[in-house]
Amino acid sequence: MRKSVQIRAGKAPVLATELRASAGAERFVGANGELNASSKRDLFQQQQSFLRASTQQGLLNIDSATGRELVTAAFNDKEAHRVLGEKITDALSVTANRQGFMRKYLARVDTPMGSVPRFPVRMKNVTAVWSTSPTKIETQITRDKWLTPPELNVVARPFVPQTELNQSSGDVLQDKFNEAVEATMVAEDRLWYNQVQSIVGVDNNLSIISGQLTPYSLATVASQVTRWGLKAAHLLCASDLWQDIIGNSDFYQAIDPVARHELLLTGELGVMYGMTITSDAFRHPEHKVLGQGEFYVISDALNHGAYSDRGGLQSTPTDIGVEKIPGRGFVVYESLAVSVANSRSVAKGIRI
Repeated sequence: MRKSVQIRAGKAPVLATELRASAGAERFVGANGELNASSKRDLFQQQQSFLRASTQQGLLNIDSATGRELVTAAFNDKEAHRVLGEKITDALSVTANRQGFMRKYLARVDTPMGSVPRFPVRMKNVTAVWSTSPTKIETQITRDKWLTPPELNVVARPFVPQTELNQSSGDVLQDKFNEAVEATMVAEDRLWYNQVQSIVGVDNNLSIISGQLTPYSLATVASQVTRWGLKAAHLLCASDLWQDIIGNSDFYQAIDPVARHELLLTGELGVMYGMTITSDAFRHPEHKVLGQGEFYVISDALNHGAYSDRGGLQSTPTDIGVEKIPGRGFVVYESLAVSVANSRSVAKGIRI
């Protein structure tokens, strides 16, 4: 008879709609799915409190009871071990798609098995038709450019030793879930971030701002993108800059803050001058990508770049035969090709 592994549950995660600042306090989210707030200023404050509480208390990403049952079974049954890996990679895919910068700002291109990643680049600055007289025109046959970025692998190895399960007073499954999120979503975001860093100054100059960020200085950076005929669709800002924005009354008339709690959990905080504002202000410290004082104005995905993930996240079970210690784990991996194709589509500013 196989011995069951006892999983000790820590503080149970909660649903976002049930989140409160403290026991007995009013729920942050009303029956309509929006934050309870009496004014725009109050909504900014409620945003901060809600996101801070969600980080501290831990929101329910997957069913915790089911998760613990699967972990227990995974220690005793290889089929259950495989099913748990599939469940975790499904949850990771949802989390990365909702929260990652790379997937938010780049267009996804399907890459079937047996083919190489190939991203089309439309050259809008090529004239294809012109007039040679009042009655005649000539055409030029143009070929769109194609980018073929190399594929690379992002790999995470979450593993739960049996001794850790026996001795832990917390939710080990949730801990390993968070570790896998850090290793995949943040790795993807850093791929995008590093590419953007390399093209700063090619077409759009770096804007250095002294003192507090203002609507004027922000609009100046956005104009570097829009002067090329591109839409300024996104604003990504570091955590300290979001504090500048909500602390400056000049921004209050320009910003339409997000009230829907589902959008807040993706990192979207509001809309300003037609740009969706996203910040890493409420990410865990190890999940932050931007440096202090940095912000980026980014065009829409079709004008910015693309990525392929060839089927998304995959998982392979590992056990004592691989790790050499008792326990169960997974190799979680994905094949990515990432390209920021247009250096005109992003402009960087930094507050010093």
